[in-house]
Amino acid sequence: MSILKVPLFENTAAAPAPLFYENDQSGHVVQFYTSDDFLIDSLSRLLGTALAGGDAAIVVATKAHRAQFEQRLKSRGISLLPAVQRGRYIVLDASETLAEFMRDGRLDANAFEALLGSLFTQAHSAAEGQPSRVVVFGEMVALLWADGKPDAALELERLWNDLAKSRNFCLYCAYDLHSFNRPEHAESLAKICHAHSGVIPSEAYTSLITDEERLRNITQLQQKAQALETETAEKLQISDSLQRRETELSDFLQNAAEGVQQIGPDQRILWANHSMLSLLGYAPDEYVNQNMADFYVDPEQFHQFWQKLMEGEEVRDFSADFCCKDGSVKHVMIHSNGFWDNEKFQYTRCFIRDVTEQKRMEQALRASEAQLQSIVEQRTSALRRLSVRILGLQDAERRRIARELHDSLGQYLTGLKIDMDMLRQRPYNDGLWSQTEELLSRCLSEVRTLSYLLHPPMMDEAGLSSAARWYLQGFGDRSGIKVNFETSDDLDRLPDGIEVALFRILQEALTNVHRHAAATETEVRILRDAEQVILEIKDNGHGMPEDVLTRFTQTGSSAGVGLTGIHERVRELGGCFRVDSGNKGTSLLITVPVPAK
Repeated sequence: MSILKVPLFENTAAAPAPLFYENDQSGHVVQFYTSDDFLIDSLSRLLGTALAGGDAAIVVATKAHRAQFEQRLKSRGISLLPAVQRGRYIVLDASETLAEFMRDGRLDANAFEALLGSLFTQAHSAAEGQPSRVVVFGEMVALLWADGKPDAALELERLWNDLAKSRNFCLYCAYDLHSFNRPEHAESLAKICHAHSGVIPSEAYTSLITDEERLRNITQLQQKAQALETETAEKLQISDSLQRRETELSDFLQNAAEGVQQIGPDQRILWANHSMLSLLGYAPDEYVNQNMADFYVDPEQFHQFWQKLMEGEEVRDFSADFCCKDGSVKHVMIHSNGFWDNEKFQYTRCFIRDVTEQKRMEQALRASEAQLQSIVEQRTSALRRLSVRILGLQDAERRRIARELHDSLGQYLTGLKIDMDMLRQRPYNDGLWSQTEELLSRCLSEVRTLSYLLHPPMMDEAGLSSAARWYLQGFGDRSGIKVNFETSDDLDRLPDGIEVALFRILQEALTNVHRHAAATETEVRILRDAEQVILEIKDNGHGMPEDVLTRFTQTGSSAGVGLTGIHERVRELGGCFRVDSGNKGTSLLITVPVPAK
């Protein structure tokens, strides 16, 4: 039996071994490297071989590389001094030589040829071999590439090739492979390789000895290239997606309904959207890059705003007034927070809402509230004067006046309703509306007082005690507050004016308990001794704020229209009024002098 042996790579050329072109008379070779040690080793071998064989060598390199070449050659026992003395070893600085034929940032071909041509003439004359041979190492192209001038590097490669048409030399260039680390460098790398007659890969390939190792290496490099292409494609997709999102976000912010802007650490405006520019009436070049403080009506406002940001605070609902281009003023609310990088302030993001119209309407509401207060005070005062007059009338006369006033009271209440309806149609805040409701309650209470003066409920027959019991029962049902009532069994009838006034005081006091005290229980006592009648009302609510109680005790006012009205009524009756309040409720003690029995 015979065995047929078939070559493994019958139709496939093995991967080539790296060529160093050490014996070529001419040529333009490029060496790629990833470590200086590899470059210095390759060049020292090339230059050492040339100098040992009597050839000439020209080195145009950086100072660091020149020193390394000489040290490496010296370690191999090659003395450069004789070669230098005979003119066979010419050394030039790469940066200085490059500057001699650069004109305004461009390569001057004539200056290049004149400079290098004279060097080659000198080197060929000094060469001892026949035919004379000159080896050149040039690092100027690498400097141009590292300086971000790839076009100039390629142009210099072309000048070397043009010079080789008239001069005989072997040129050896070198590039650090790390400087070709981006996908966009691929085209320039291909052009550099095309500009040379030979290309030597980096040490990752040239250090391999056998064809089998090189083939494996090529396969791995192909896989990495394929993976890189896939990764690059995916990154492009991600980049496109991010670009679209960035565009969408930019469009969203640029066309947002509210003003948006950025302010840098120097307090200058970095960017502003359409709404911000439209709000103040400025063109972009009139607003952006300006100091933000210049657009505040009050510079102190900006100082306060900026101080909050510099303290790392997130600013919310900051009120400010901005100057417009036409001289008008815009009232705005600002929400802003800063962007910090390594504890260094970079910029602040400001979201700005125009509240000018809201401010105007609020001011109008305050004016309306003041106007309504004046109207209510006038009408309430008129009702009180009328009440005083009615107190002295007989029943028949009261009924006659009641009939005459019926239509007037109806018109009065209708007018109040119209005033309130108009007020409700305007923007308001809770504080203003609460005050207005108090005024309305006070006015309506006066109307009810007049009604009780004209027709006191059950007082004509039973007096204050019976009327109070009737009222308290209904109050407890309506409010859900438990009412404990105590009265003197021998409480005789009081003069009409006192009975109605005390009944009115009782109503106002319990209205306050229901609205403001958050009480669940209250006690009411109506007692009489020889010279006075006593009305006492206690609740178990949260009590009055200490500052409000203090002001009321000292001035008899500033505690709301309810207590102020009670105080005025007691004073009109010539009585005394005391208020005690704490966290367990409020107590009112009212004493009114009455004729002895």
